[in-house]
Amino acid sequence: MNITTNEVTFSEHEQLVSTTDTRGVITYANESFCRVAGYSKEELISQNHNIVRHPDMPKAAFGDLWQKLKRGDSWRGMVKNRCKNGDYYWVQAYVTPLFDREGVKVGYQSVRTKPTDEQVARAESTYAKLSRKSVSIKPKSLVKKVTSFSILFCVAIVAVTFSPLGEAVKGLVVTGCCLLMLLSNYYLIKPLNRIRQYSQEVYDNSLAQYAM
Repeated sequence: MNITTNEVTFSEHEQLVSTTDTRGVITYANESFCRVAGYSKEELISQNHNIVRHPDMPKAAFGDLWQKLKRGDSWRGMVKNRCKNGDYYWVQAYVTPLFDREGVKVGYQSVRTKPTDEQVARAESTYAKLSRKSVSIKPKSLVKKVTSFSILFCVAIVAVTFSPLGEAVKGLVVTGCCLLMLLSNYYLIKPLNRIRQYSQEVYDNSLAQYAM
């Protein structure tokens, strides 16, 4: 993926508008959006909207967005997007769900406007912290550890169950193994919960209020 340090700007009077279906596939893009992103309308239509996602945007930053959209609520926040040639542009996005006449959700509309320099600076700082927090923890490694410990404890429980120990002793050992499994999994999964809590704080703090 080609990434540059060149920022693309646009007029404060312009609105970059697009719509997608419920899967995030682009169904409409206005002229301003196409021009700033560097794509023709034909290149954008039927493509997933993540075609303009910039790698500097942490995945956790979109957690609040999707949580609100799934509830049928709108969302407003700062987003850094990637142009076709690798340049970037910042927007203040206002995303709303779209419904048909029967009230069924059929897609989403995003209207983007030009943010102030102060809004961009605050967003850059906050998203950089969020990215560092996410990178410091490897979910796949945690899943492997949780799986390994669970299998180990299950094997131990089966071995004790078929051992010649008395029933009372078996019961104590099995109970102890179950408690140890729950505790170990709790402490292994705890880092993921910290990411979730930190992500929520990003949108509960002054950045989200300021962006709105």
